[in-house]
Amino acid sequence: MKALVIYGSRYGTAREISEKITDTLQEEKVDVDLVNSDDKKKIQIEDYDLVVAGSGIKMGKWTKNTQNFPKKNRKELANRKVALFVSCGAANEAKNRAEGQEKYLDNVAAKYLDTKPIATGLFGSVYDPDVDHGLLYKLVKGSIEKEMIKMGQDPKQKHDYRDWDAIKQWTIDLTK
Repeated sequence: MKALVIYGSRYGTAREISEKITDTLQEEKVDVDLVNSDDKKKIQIEDYDLVVAGSGIKMGKWTKNTQNFPKKNRKELANRKVALFVSCGAANEAKNRAEGQEKYLDNVAAKYLDTKPIATGLFGSVYDPDVDHGLLYKLVKGSIEKEMIKMGQDPKQKHDYRDWDAIKQWTIDLTK
């Protein structure tokens, strides 16, 4: 099997998940290429049996180039195994996961793919109070901090909500 892992990441969270997916696929003896969607390199979709596309979510959106990837390659992806993942705050709490799954994965797949993905992964995010996420984020940061305090978390500390064991198992399941 040959796989492509293509990702978009604004702050490194989705990149780190993509690296974990790549490492896990290699452990499973899959020949894999890891590509940042911002690279202008031409990708030959027909070279791959499996395509894994993922993005970090910021203010409800995939990174532009990662979202454009399935749009531009819709026809070629219809004949491949495709898996989608996102890293987002909606995955951090059980009460938000169904909405995150629908909005960031199910709706994107329905809009941009002619085939149903073999898997979708809704993975947690990283909260880092020292990273500047822009003006819109500053407007909602107070409510995020209040929610963290309710959950017994210190909003002045970095929190990694990604479940690395779940990401690894999700990736292994892609090879079956």
